[in-house]
Amino acid sequence: MGPQKLLMPRARLSFTKEISWNAGREQKKRPVGCLCLAAVTFLVLIPVSNPRLENIEVDANEVKYWALKFGKSIATSGARATCLAKLTENFNYGSKVEWVSANSMLEDMRVDVQHMLSWKQQAVERIVRVAEDYAAKHEYDKHLKYDYFNMKKLYDPSEPPPEDENRDSDWRSFHLEKHHNFDQFKVNPQYSAMHVPTNVYDKDPEVVNAIKWSEYLTTTFRNNLAVDPALTWQFFCSSTGFLRLFPAMKWPQTEGPDLYDCRMRHWYVQTAASAKDVVILLDGSGSMTGLRKEIARNVVFSILDTLSDNDYLSILRFSDIIEPVVPCFENSLVQANEQNIRELKEHLETLDTRNIANFTLGLVTAFEILQKYNRTGQGSQCNQAIMLITDGAPYTYEEIFRQYNWPNIPVRVFTYLIGREVTDIREVNWMACANRGYYTHVATLAEAREQVEKYIPVMSRPIVLSRKHPVLWTAVYAHPATQMLSEWLWEEREQSMMQKILIREKEHHMEQKDSQMVQDGEISNQADNSVSLFKFSNEPLTKVKKKKSVQLMTTVAMPVFHPRNSTVQDAKLLGVAGTDIKVQKIQRLTPAFKLGVNAYAFIITNNGYVLFHPDLRPLFQDLLKPGYSSVDITEVELPNNQLLARELDEILLTIRRNMIDRRLGWETLSVKVHQDNMRRVVTRTNKYYYAPIDKTPFSLAIVLPQPYGNHQLYGHVELKGLSHDYGHIFHGKNWRVHPDWVYCEKPPSEAAQNESPEDYLHRIFKDSISTQNFKWRTSSTAPPIFDQPICNPLFLLLVLLPREKVLKMFGMVTTFVATRSGFMRFEDHQSPEEIANNTERPFYDVHTRAIDELFYKRAVDFYSVNSSAFVYSVPFDAGTKRDPLVTASHAIFVSEGEKKAPVAVVGLQIRHSTFVSEFFKETSKCIHKCRYNCSNERLDCYLLDNNGFIIVSEVHSQTGKFFGEVDYTLFDSMINYGIYNRVHLYDYQAICLDTIAPSGPASILMTPFKMFYSTILWMWGKFALFMLEFNLLSWWGGEWAIASDYYDAYSFSMADMLPNRTRPRPCDKEIDLYEMQPQSAEEPIKGRLSRCHSSGCDKHFIVQQVPYTNLVMLVVYKDCPCVTTPVKLESKEIQHNETLRCLRMKHSMYRKRPVSCINYHPQEKTIKQCGRGSLVCASIPVLLGALLFQLVRWSL
Repeated sequence: MGPQKLLMPRARLSFTKEISWNAGREQKKRPVGCLCLAAVTFLVLIPVSNPRLENIEVDANEVKYWALKFGKSIATSGARATCLAKLTENFNYGSKVEWVSANSMLEDMRVDVQHMLSWKQQAVERIVRVAEDYAAKHEYDKHLKYDYFNMKKLYDPSEPPPEDENRDSDWRSFHLEKHHNFDQFKVNPQYSAMHVPTNVYDKDPEVVNAIKWSEYLTTTFRNNLAVDPALTWQFFCSSTGFLRLFPAMKWPQTEGPDLYDCRMRHWYVQTAASAKDVVILLDGSGSMTGLRKEIARNVVFSILDTLSDNDYLSILRFSDIIEPVVPCFENSLVQANEQNIRELKEHLETLDTRNIANFTLGLVTAFEILQKYNRTGQGSQCNQAIMLITDGAPYTYEEIFRQYNWPNIPVRVFTYLIGREVTDIREVNWMACANRGYYTHVATLAEAREQVEKYIPVMSRPIVLSRKHPVLWTAVYAHPATQMLSEWLWEEREQSMMQKILIREKEHHMEQKDSQMVQDGEISNQADNSVSLFKFSNEPLTKVKKKKSVQLMTTVAMPVFHPRNSTVQDAKLLGVAGTDIKVQKIQRLTPAFKLGVNAYAFIITNNGYVLFHPDLRPLFQDLLKPGYSSVDITEVELPNNQLLARELDEILLTIRRNMIDRRLGWETLSVKVHQDNMRRVVTRTNKYYYAPIDKTPFSLAIVLPQPYGNHQLYGHVELKGLSHDYGHIFHGKNWRVHPDWVYCEKPPSEAAQNESPEDYLHRIFKDSISTQNFKWRTSSTAPPIFDQPICNPLFLLLVLLPREKVLKMFGMVTTFVATRSGFMRFEDHQSPEEIANNTERPFYDVHTRAIDELFYKRAVDFYSVNSSAFVYSVPFDAGTKRDPLVTASHAIFVSEGEKKAPVAVVGLQIRHSTFVSEFFKETSKCIHKCRYNCSNERLDCYLLDNNGFIIVSEVHSQTGKFFGEVDYTLFDSMINYGIYNRVHLYDYQAICLDTIAPSGPASILMTPFKMFYSTILWMWGKFALFMLEFNLLSWWGGEWAIASDYYDAYSFSMADMLPNRTRPRPCDKEIDLYEMQPQSAEEPIKGRLSRCHSSGCDKHFIVQQVPYTNLVMLVVYKDCPCVTTPVKLESKEIQHNETLRCLRMKHSMYRKRPVSCINYHPQEKTIKQCGRGSLVCASIPVLLGALLFQLVRWSL
């Protein structure tokens, strides 16, 4: 035998997993330690002239020939069908590629955003002035009666009246219509309406008088909207509890009770009082049990709900010892961010009580923590407060307050006396009154929220007395109508889903039972093959709903003061006025058509949280994720490095710190970008430019991909000053525009409410642009005046149509071209019958977002890998469809010297059956006579895309799947040969579902009470099954039928039928995704899986990249039936080290404190109001009556 030729691998082989393999006749499992044999022989470099394979192998050159022929065939057809050459020539004609001045672009966008935000602030300032003026003019009338529009009791005349309309005179028929500023909500822009919390009595004189004088704000609201037509919701939240909202709307219905109270919203609390450090002292003595313990816990929860990211806190439980509620937070104040608040609430659920309360130890510890943070410059460096929650104190502990807090009283003390039957009122009342605080008595659970709110006006006294109006800008948040993911809501939904499954399974079981019966009473032999419709017992209930969007906003707010504070008295805060700003409106001032494909903008706050970012994912199904408003920039920008989870990249930290410090600058960073619901990944280098937005806590950044983001194409035909009629561009129905982009804008008429983006643009072009009756959008210090349509400089491009003869030859369905302007023209080549029979929406009606679409982004990114390639893909569920479509796209770049700029993407859709037929036709040909090809049973042939997904397989059901699900062992070999690169990604916005295991029968052995409880459940379960058997379930709601953990042995298994219940929680996850690596050579790679079967055989394979495509051809010999290892693309939870996790929670990342801090005013000393306890006094008539009664008794 002659010398053997070796094909060198393209990457170093690395083995870290346990390897299962067969040798000889016995199957063995050998650990990773057997490197000398298992790991080394797992992948072996294959000699070309291996004598064992001479009679069966396909020459590698044949595979290379197949790939070349197939790649050239589909690429040539695609280029001809899309007129790629002609379009490229058209784009080059009269155009010029120029360098992008990123700093100038950033400055233009920054100024536009700054101006827009200033207009909203000016609107709020007008509301504040008018509110204070009318409050001063109003004469208080304690007998006043005043009707108002209650948002919870409005109904549209077009809708059926509510059932209790006749019994409740507060219901109003109210005309509502959609308005372009308020999305899906119907409103009436002539009125404002009120929302009154459930716990507020709307006939209270204080409430009624405030409602009356605030009615005059409606005129101001209307005037503001006239000045700035882009304004959204304007509001005034009164300190008495009601919310006046403009325009008037019907309050949206939510699952569960209406718990909304505007005084508990972060924008209210942060505006009413400056940032604060809070130590909560929770009495943990033996007397705090039962109802008192529950009330105390609810008081703490209500306090936590009023804190924001600008605050710091600690919760200490004190009895004979003092200990933090969260052991990790010992002797420290932690930032009141969402993660820390959630951690505190979880630990509060497991509190125990014991011994007696040592108030001295608790108060001293609290003061020392606050003083330490004040001296060291940590915490909020503003207000400080101790909140004492107890059922009574034996002494006033005056000596402690004298030592730590007097005479300046830097720390306020708020006391909450818990329980109905309490006697030690004087002491806890004195503590609050002597330390600029407030005392409240919380007797019931229902009072907790209302009593906690009373600390806010006290904290606001310095602001009110100073007569300053600090401006607050909030972090991002969603409309209150969007529901938050919570345990109780998730449990309700699972309960409802289980109920539906129960009923459907019962129906299916009865159908099976009927079908099994035959005339003579025998059971059909097919009964054993019956399968339940629902086999969920080993899977959590995670029904994926249709992807929804959420309207995100930020709020600018200012406090409203009572004008009659000349005598100080109570320094009354009237409320907070503000307006919401849609984040989408801010994003439109950083338009994608200026930035370019794969470029984007984002804004962060003074805490480093994103206001908007393309990877901000606030929803889990249709519910808001906990912590969606506090996603840090380091959680959405993922550097391309090998750092572990939560380890921070130095360059990214520099960007973050500089933006928080409001500096101008730029940095370059290599990043990982996930796509397609975290199934694909691309690595690229980005350049970041950033600058502050004046008079706000925000900083803006723009991100340009390198190198193509540095260049843009100029010289397109402009619409202004056209000498020809270009209206034919809009003729026909075969074009689409980006639905989210604003091409031209003017106040739409009522008839235009339901117009499509294409109809609207066609009308604007016909009515205004063709007659030159429009103006370009320019930067302005005042809101725009829509005397003419205002248009953005977007250029609509005329495109060529594909050729008919190519379509018939290759079975193409759709061809299209999309441009940077957001304009897409397409041609549908299906017959009317085929279009009518389609069950899915066509491509051109779904993917209308041009450069924001994945096909566009992938084509541009892959251009740097292979400039002549089409990028092919199929849907991930293609294997479940009879004949899915293959989508191909190709980027068009215009060059000028070394400068290249992407300008458009052409594409086509091909029937998968035609694509597969073409593939096997080309792979059945050989250069020379060959014994085997891809049509032969001895070979398996695949086409994989650049992320490892199957485009073509002999088994249709595998189409669209990740190849690792078919054979991960083989895919791992391709990684080691350098075909694919493993990219490890972290998901810091994930939701984990913890399975709640049902209790089993062994649990009855725990206690006699448990046995009795299980007996009752058994009886209840029998009764429920009886109701099901006779179809009597509808007599009740049905919820009781599945409330039990008991599973009876019925004719079908309950355990097999019902899904596991789950509990959602935020978590971090990780996943491995894959990206094809550029190859320096186009030679095929031959490899083998050595001794992967008990017979000792080897599995051989050949890999070849397909020219002119993003595809990889894989040819696998089937002679050795190796055991395959399927691996799905699934993210897994990261189990963090508890010590590191604790450190991250205790020590918040770098942030900048709010500019405004007003925590002291000398006149506050004259205010004597400090809670109801200070007003407790004996009634003189009662005392005299009691005395007279005793005298009579003694006389008798």
